[in-house]
Amino acid sequence: MKKNLKKYKAFTLVELVVAIFITSLVAVTLFNLYDRSAKDFFQVQDTSDLQSESNILFATIEKDLAKGGFVHPARGDISNSANCRDGITAANAVNIVSGNEVSACFDIPNFDGSVIYRYKITYRRGTFTGGPDANTLYKKVERTDDCITVISSSGDPNFNSITHNWQPVSDKVGDITFSYPSIGGSTNDNSLDVDILFTANSGNPVSINFNKRVFLRNKNLTGNSTQCDDKCPNAKDLFVNYDVSDDDTIWDPAANNVPSARVAITTNYVQNEDSFDWDSNMETNLGLTVNFNAAIGVLEIDGNATAQQYQDFLRTVRYVNLEDDQDDRTAVLGDDRSIQLALGFPGLCSDLIPREAGGVQHFICYTQDTTSGRGALTGGATTDSLTGNALWWSQAKLRAEALSYYNLNGYLGTITSEDENNYILDKIRDGDGDPIAAWFGASDMIDTTTADGMSSFTATEGDWRWVGGPEEGQLFFTDDDVSNDNFTSWRTGEPNDCCNDIQGVTYNNNNLETNEHYPAEAGEHYAQFSDNQNGGWWNDLFLPGVNYSPFATLGFVLEFSSNFAAQQVCNNATAANRRACVNYWNEFGVVIDDTTYQDPKMLDICLPDV
Repeated sequence: MKKNLKKYKAFTLVELVVAIFITSLVAVTLFNLYDRSAKDFFQVQDTSDLQSESNILFATIEKDLAKGGFVHPARGDISNSANCRDGITAANAVNIVSGNEVSACFDIPNFDGSVIYRYKITYRRGTFTGGPDANTLYKKVERTDDCITVISSSGDPNFNSITHNWQPVSDKVGDITFSYPSIGGSTNDNSLDVDILFTANSGNPVSINFNKRVFLRNKNLTGNSTQCDDKCPNAKDLFVNYDVSDDDTIWDPAANNVPSARVAITTNYVQNEDSFDWDSNMETNLGLTVNFNAAIGVLEIDGNATAQQYQDFLRTVRYVNLEDDQDDRTAVLGDDRSIQLALGFPGLCSDLIPREAGGVQHFICYTQDTTSGRGALTGGATTDSLTGNALWWSQAKLRAEALSYYNLNGYLGTITSEDENNYILDKIRDGDGDPIAAWFGASDMIDTTTADGMSSFTATEGDWRWVGGPEEGQLFFTDDDVSNDNFTSWRTGEPNDCCNDIQGVTYNNNNLETNEHYPAEAGEHYAQFSDNQNGGWWNDLFLPGVNYSPFATLGFVLEFSSNFAAQQVCNNATAANRRACVNYWNEFGVVIDDTTYQDPKMLDICLPDV
């Protein structure tokens, strides 16, 4: 059988070489593509790792540094000496040791919260340039009481698990800088800028810049505090930001004196629970006399000192709750205690205490004035008991209106509620607690609706109006309308316009004062707090303030209110009105169960010394 064989042509050597070359070229190209892809992949992976590590590292740093300055509320438990220690100053709360080293100091409770311990955490980049730790960031945790001295052992059961020497937290930190930011040209030490250059240590030339800011919410909490004492753990600074003057070019606190001040718990005062504390050393150095009147909840500060000195002292005043057990403290909805500060002023009314009603601050006091130089009554056969150096109602009105409480104008007191009536009554008692007769700002003779408020008189007997302050001209009582809704406190049978028929008795009108436009005639047309029937009762009386009684009306109720301010304002004050820029009043609300640092005005609970 004959086979048909095909003939195949073989590769020549040249063809083989060419084929091998092409195959090699393709292989090299494919390898290069693979290598580049692999490098790109690992570079992307390294970048992603750096980004993840940067976020994790910053979160760790932020968590530690943001705590700097925190003083635990329970630290004031003086029954445990481990709790009561010095506070943390702003300098130690967060301290930039160098550009690449920073520390934070704060309190940490033990596992059951019964004892509070203090620790300092420090971050530092490796110090050996080019060495094995050049790109390493280290962290150290130390036990301390003063944020400086290291305690090598402690009763804290968490001591061994918390403290440690330098330990690495990242080996990819090519550089790190801690600095306070500059805002508006001024350094803001309430925040911290963290700039980190991260570098990969895998051989890839990968690096990223990381810039973020840590807000140091606790750093400056303890800047105005004093050593822990028996008032802990529930004391709170009140007026640490109080300025006595808005503009010291108008009213210079260093050149103007203040004679007194009062800090009063005006809402929800609880005797034997609420109190105040203050810097006793400053009290002595300034020559002040400071006393807490526990009966009425008022801190009484007396002694002539500059306004600047009073400002510095008032900034040290703290509210104290004496009830150790928080569950036993008297708390109400909203601000549990309203605490008000009021400066005194030279001359009268050193015990001026603010009282708030309807969003208006009222300042009320009793003022005695026996300088009239004017006899009460003369003539007649029955006038022996009617003579004396009484203060006339018309004089009291003029003298009240001539007084000012910083930028507030004075006036004879007006009384629009039972609460206000009782408040005034407490002020017009003698040393034995007995009521004192006193003029206040009401009349049924003067028509205060006229332009000058004094020159015209009403023809309607029994129409009683307020004659001063923001209520001037308001009709509040008429004889034929006993059912009107306005508050009154007339004594039984009053007002009665008594004794128009007195015979043989005349008023001594000698030496009338300027603008004293009131008729000295028989009849009772002027409002007086009575000195009998336990006080608090109103009476209508003659102009000189006596009526068939040896007792003369020698004083008056003086009032200032924040809605009756002088027209002159601080930035336009003349020499005569420079008190217009004085912050004579301030208020602070205390929440009894607030033992956290939620309020920026609240400093550390135990109030340590700087």
